[in-house]
Amino acid sequence: MRPTEPGTGRPARADDVDQLVVELAALLVAWSFEGTVSTEDRLTRVARAYGKEIEAVVLADAAIVTVGGVTRVAAGHPDIPALDQIAALNDLIDAIEADPPPVAVARARVAELRAQPGRFGPALRVLGAVLFTIGFGVSIQATWQEVVAAGLGGVVVGLAFVAMLSRPRLALVAPLISSTVVSIAAISAYEHGWIHGGPIQLMAPVLFLFIPGDALSAGALELAAGRYTAGASRLVYSFFVLVFLGLGAVLALGLLGADASDLFDPDVVSTLPWWGVWFGWVLFAVGVMLVFSMRPRDFPWALVTILLTFGAAQLGTWAFGEIPGTFLGAMAMTALVLVLSRPVGRPAPYVLFLGAFFVLTPGSRGLRGLETLVGGNAIDGLRDIGLMVGMLAAIALGILTLAALLPARWTRGMLP
Repeated sequence: MRPTEPGTGRPARADDVDQLVVELAALLVAWSFEGTVSTEDRLTRVARAYGKEIEAVVLADAAIVTVGGVTRVAAGHPDIPALDQIAALNDLIDAIEADPPPVAVARARVAELRAQPGRFGPALRVLGAVLFTIGFGVSIQATWQEVVAAGLGGVVVGLAFVAMLSRPRLALVAPLISSTVVSIAAISAYEHGWIHGGPIQLMAPVLFLFIPGDALSAGALELAAGRYTAGASRLVYSFFVLVFLGLGAVLALGLLGADASDLFDPDVVSTLPWWGVWFGWVLFAVGVMLVFSMRPRDFPWALVTILLTFGAAQLGTWAFGEIPGTFLGAMAMTALVLVLSRPVGRPAPYVLFLGAFFVLTPGSRGLRGLETLVGGNAIDGLRDIGLMVGMLAAIALGILTLAALLPARWTRGMLP
């Protein structure tokens, strides 16, 4: 029986339900870096709650929804959503399935979610970018010079990120501008003898916030699951963002009149204690919370997921190598997310996935590879790019393997 509007006894109007599904589709497409399979599952669940069956085909930047023989298209620019919005949307969909509110109420709530401001103000988001950058940076180079460079560079990237939020068109050039500024600073510091080793290991962590790790991982997962159009679109987008970031180093070399050989990527002796890298991931988790507007009550679960994913990947890498270690880390991440998010009141899966995806993401490898190529070291550059491709496949297959082994009720929306 079709649900009735509370207090009226009348069935929900079909046109209103159709419009709710289309509006929700547009919102989910704009927040679809968690994958298209999940989006289709959510749309179907909402429609069924109001007594309707739909057909939905979701691409990377559009959803085609057929309701009652009428086909509509909802388009949007995919982006990483605020994590408190994802949590609120997850709660809304669960509430609709349990006890559908009037359609007008549900549509109003969807509109509120789209317009909901970030939980944290600009200053805290810039601080989050600094912590995010330092936390990841010490995993690349565990030195005090990395802490200082990441802290200063994080301010630049944080200001650019905050500016993007108020001026969306700036997002088109913010990665290039940030990369150029950061590269000028790092190359100048190298030429003046202020840093040990080459500048690449100081540049890549600072730009990590712009590396589309979520899109890379989701694209690889979609390709592995047979979603070729969506997966290829995301990977092409991710590749061009990496190219923009790499181009910043080229522009910096030209502006400084420096030699391309200044860009090199040697190993540097660690000066931080062993626990410094682990503490770095704690700072990183705080940065994720501030930058991506995570609810504070979700933070402990996200921190546990980040630390255990890192530990599993490190253990696997030590035992079997980097790509097998990434595969095992992806399996561990998926198991953790599904277990920790399962009880009522826990964070939505995507809230836990995001930080862990960044831990495993091979995007920094790709950026380092491009910058090493610019520096004239083709062998090391191509090796890093090849390793990025292998790690992408390992992440996708690790998630798919774990999901395929678990009962379907645990992995709803993860597989076709």
